[in-house]
Amino acid sequence: MTLTAILIGNETLTVQCGQMWLDRGHRLAFVATHSEDVRVWAKGAGLAVGGLADVPGASVDWLLSVANLTVIPDAVLARAKAAVNFHDGPLPRHAGLNAPVWAILQGEAQHGVTWHRIEGGVDEGRVLVQRMFDIAP
Repeated sequence: MTLTAILIGNETLTVQCGQMWLDRGHRLAFVATHSEDVRVWAKGAGLAVGGLADVPGASVDWLLSVANLTVIPDAVLARAKAAVNFHDGPLPRHAGLNAPVWAILQGEAQHGVTWHRIEGGVDEGRVLVQRMFDIAP
C-alpha cells in the first residue's frame, strides 16, 4: 500500500526521514521548509517544495513533522488523515524547545526521542514510539 504525506521540517533529519519514506515506496506530495539544504534535496528528488503557506489543498494520508519548530496551522493539519511529530526529548517530561539542553542542565543520566501524534497542544499528543538512551558523563 502506497501512502502519501506532507513533510515539514528544516534539518538534516528531515531529509533522512523523507528519503526513508520514499525508499519504502511511499509518496511525498509536498515538502514544507525554510531550509535551503532541505529545499535542494526536495528539488533534486523531483518533489514539490515551498513554505507552510504554500502547502497545496489536496488531502494526504499523513503529515510528518520532523525537526520542525513551527506550530502547524490547523488548515494544514486538516489536509492529512493523521499527523505525527518527531520530538528530541522524552515526552511528556521534556516538552518544548531545547529538550536535550534541559536534560544535561538537570544532570539527567538518560534522555530520549519521541514520535507522537499531533493532537491537542504543542508536544501533547499520544506517544507512538519513544527510545531512551544514556547520557555519557
